[in-house]
Amino acid sequence: MIKWAVKALALATGVTAGVAQAELDPATIEAVKALWQNQLKALDAHNVDGVMATYADSDDIMLMGTGPGEHWIGKDEIKDAYAHFMENFDAHTMEAQCGEGAGSTRGDVVWFTAVCNFTDKQKDQTRQFVNNLSAVVLKQDDGWRFHTMHFSNLTGGDVDEQQNPSN
Repeated sequence: MIKWAVKALALATGVTAGVAQAELDPATIEAVKALWQNQLKALDAHNVDGVMATYADSDDIMLMGTGPGEHWIGKDEIKDAYAHFMENFDAHTMEAQCGEGAGSTRGDVVWFTAVCNFTDKQKDQTRQFVNNLSAVVLKQDDGWRFHTMHFSNLTGGDVDEQQNPSN
């Protein structure tokens, strides 16, 4: 098993933390990074089929959110969830910057975590929020694909209050 304190999602976003690049397979890093970028581009464009193309060809793929009822299994449920997500922001307005994270790999499986700051717009109203992400990615015949993804949002209070409670 190759372990790394991933260049904070070097696998998926190119963010840096700190382990020798020689320990990581550069082709895997680039492939998973491209997968993440493809998912973000499709989500931003409100292309639900493009988002689904980033998921594994498996009946047990899973997406999980923060609260009760935010647990979707299988292509139909996940596709429906993303379609609803896309109703909450205008197309071509989303940006994501991911920072701290970690990950590991074993054979044809990669898993990682990240903390991502998102910005988007809905009806000219800019929104900013933080999502904690974790994912499992599988290598299939046609490349790397998400099998499981979990996101959670900060709730209750401003981001600054939660990150700096002494303020």
